[in-house]
Amino acid sequence: MNDWTTVDEGWGRRSVEFATLSEPANCREYVALHQLLGVAEGFHLLDIACGAGLAIELASIRGAECAGIDASERLIAIARDRSPQADIRVGDMHELPWDENTFDIVTSFRGIWGTTPDALDEARRVLKPGGQLGVTVWGHIKASPGAWALSPFLLANMKKVENQAAMVALGRPGVGEALLLDKGFEEIARHDFSCVWEFSDPTTYARALASTGPAYEAIQSVGEEEFLRVAEECARTQFREGLPLRASIAIVGYTAHKPSVNTVRATPRADIRKRVGFLKTPEISDAAQKLFNEDLNDHGFVMNASRLWAYEPEVHGLLFDLLSTVTRHGSLSLRQRGILVAAAASTLGDSYCSFAWGSRLADEANATIAAKVLRGVDDELDDSEKALAAWARQIVSDPNGTTEGNIRELQGVGFSDAQIFALTVYVAGRLAFSTVNDALGAQPDRELVENVPREIRDAVQYGRATDL
Repeated sequence: MNDWTTVDEGWGRRSVEFATLSEPANCREYVALHQLLGVAEGFHLLDIACGAGLAIELASIRGAECAGIDASERLIAIARDRSPQADIRVGDMHELPWDENTFDIVTSFRGIWGTTPDALDEARRVLKPGGQLGVTVWGHIKASPGAWALSPFLLANMKKVENQAAMVALGRPGVGEALLLDKGFEEIARHDFSCVWEFSDPTTYARALASTGPAYEAIQSVGEEEFLRVAEECARTQFREGLPLRASIAIVGYTAHKPSVNTVRATPRADIRKRVGFLKTPEISDAAQKLFNEDLNDHGFVMNASRLWAYEPEVHGLLFDLLSTVTRHGSLSLRQRGILVAAAASTLGDSYCSFAWGSRLADEANATIAAKVLRGVDDELDDSEKALAAWARQIVSDPNGTTEGNIRELQGVGFSDAQIFALTVYVAGRLAFSTVNDALGAQPDRELVENVPREIRDAVQYGRATDL
């Protein structure tokens, strides 16, 4: 475990600016989770990783008797100033200084991460039997309209960026639920809502962002002056006359209960031979068996996606005939298709195709380039490839937002109108395939994920978890 006392270096160095410029933007998130938990008078509530204590103050307004803990002494000083009646302490969330069965509600707002799952053991310990847990984590950031507001964090060195990706893994469908079940919680529910940041101008936004822990990691890499410059430049592209800068970012909230009887539930394992995704495995027709045989020849195993499409193997064939046709008409190379699918799948949040095509792109280019495309970073692509990646992301995120300017960009790097039509159909076809797989719960195959480059595994921290 990392030394929790070092957290104050990143989060506490600008504690006042964080409390006044950054944290107020989280109010919607705090209020939404408190509402889900029914925080009210008579409840004894603990907030883990409470920071400057705004969530504690809001819970107190609703009548709760509050406590809090954070690793940053300077943030705790502000939390105590805001809520002098609350029991707020500096400490380690892995060793909570309260007795078991103390609290009715335990919350944590983006304070418990994929890299700190054992903090849930302590949260469960201090909860009363039947008590409620409420935690939030980042959702699918890339698909969020306000993803731009977090992009300066990518200035950190690659190791730090990869760790940030691992931290937010609990937002992936099924991952948080599985962890909470494993930690002995029940009645687990997932809630999707948005964290909306608003700032008056680019300079205020840059100062607010610079007061956070992830920004500290980026500043260590490029320096404070460069971080502020990049952040302001990023914000200027979003400036709207007469309106605040606004960044809406996906947040996932989990609510759960500690069992009334203090026991740990075993995690059931699905019989994967009887189910594929959310559906029962269909009867295997000759056409489906042909599809399976192709997988065995190409990969050495039958893919979960193929087992799902065994319901309609003819439709699967027609879809991939379409993709083959437009590939040929568009003269799309394997590298170009890899860029298109990696950019589209990561924007959609589809882990399955991100693993499969990230690996293919790594073979055609290299693993670093492939991982960057999956993360939305195109600096190692040439101009035509950058245009392809941008177009794929636009198709997935907002097809009604396309303009003639987008088409001119593609034409300007050498694509004909016929090629633009073909590559657009190609992305739409891949999007249809991914949507069916994702909606019906097809998980990336263990055999697939085990063989992709480490850089690809680190980049894909979204979508459905691996079939284990």
